[in-house]
Amino acid sequence: MLDKNKSNETAPLTVFLHGIQIGKLYSHKDGELSFAYNKSYLITPKASKLSASLPLQEAPFDHGPTFAFFTGLLPDEYVRKRLARYLGLSEKNTFALLKEIGGECAGAVSLYPKGQSPDKQIKSTYRILENPEAHDILSHLDKRPMLAGEDDIRISGAGAQNKLIISLIRDKVAIPTGNTPSTHIIKPAIKDIAHSVHNKFFCMKLAKAVGLPVPEVYIRWLEHEPYYLIERYDRVPSKEGHIKRLHQEDFCQALHIPAEQKYESEGGPGLAQCFAFLDQRLSSGNMAGRNKITLLEGVIFNFLIGNGDAHGKNFSLLYQGETESLAPFYDMMSTVIYTGAFKAKMAMKLAGQSKFKDVVLRHFERLGDTIGFRRNFVRKKVESLTKKTLKEATLLREKLNSDNNTASPIYDEILETIIKHSRI
Repeated sequence: MLDKNKSNETAPLTVFLHGIQIGKLYSHKDGELSFAYNKSYLITPKASKLSASLPLQEAPFDHGPTFAFFTGLLPDEYVRKRLARYLGLSEKNTFALLKEIGGECAGAVSLYPKGQSPDKQIKSTYRILENPEAHDILSHLDKRPMLAGEDDIRISGAGAQNKLIISLIRDKVAIPTGNTPSTHIIKPAIKDIAHSVHNKFFCMKLAKAVGLPVPEVYIRWLEHEPYYLIERYDRVPSKEGHIKRLHQEDFCQALHIPAEQKYESEGGPGLAQCFAFLDQRLSSGNMAGRNKITLLEGVIFNFLIGNGDAHGKNFSLLYQGETESLAPFYDMMSTVIYTGAFKAKMAMKLAGQSKFKDVVLRHFERLGDTIGFRRNFVRKKVESLTKKTLKEATLLREKLNSDNNTASPIYDEILETIIKHSRI
């Protein structure tokens, strides 16, 4: 329980969900955070929770769950360090960073200083960039993350990679201004990671080809440089033709685990905890059972492509009214090809195994024992998804290599990994 005698060091930030004021985020003199829903919001008929770890209640939440959720709205690791340095703030000061860039976050959350609120603008407004300017901004994100400090731009995005939160207007990169929702995320190539744009593009296209839920992805060329472009799954068109924000949160936020502990080896969630969390959501009656099977398919697919970065922040929940679902998969990438088969580790252990090379079919069966699936069901799922992934990867490689805009030698390496991992 929060100590009500703690005095606030600064005025709280007002928290909005779908543009509605729902509560306040407090920063205390000891550096801890707390969050409380507004009583007036709690009595509204359609009040919905901000997070699975922050259910609707009158009592305020103390630092643990509050910090885990709100710090998860900010960039991770090195991007946050550069952002904080540029803004003249401490990278550990979640409150101050959100005060600066919390106007457009993942999902439908926004934070504003006291006295401010999201614009009730009807017409969307943008700063449209010509290709040379877009390329210049994207190629300097390491010096100026997310256009921090620019007037009328308060955009945040989680994750450890440089990115720009954008929209596409008349096929041009555009920066949303005011309260205009973004629709896409664009990322430059990862420094010192060969063909990272094509790697992600291939893995995501392959995931879609085998039937996994993923957003649309593209390779966008600017000034002869490839960029990875992905549609936001938490933005959809409304009946009136406007862009509507959908609320979402990643598994670390939902399980109140700080972003810096996203890997299982650092205290982040493991597969058993992730599936147990879904079981909890299923028992609430708001989630369909198919979501649990989808997560299992995602785990199998990540193993096949050699994705060692499938940690707790790369799985999310999507909220639409009272309905909850597993969000589409994103940031799928073959990491094994960069680390080597003998050293490559998974972000979450699979039945006690941390290295890809040590996993065999019985480990998936043991995972099934732990998470409540019959061994025979898991075995058939592994076999069928492996067969389909091999087939579709071969076809996709040929298709993408036939087009100069998407061709890359990295596809051969990813296919070799899939072939190797299919021999379990």
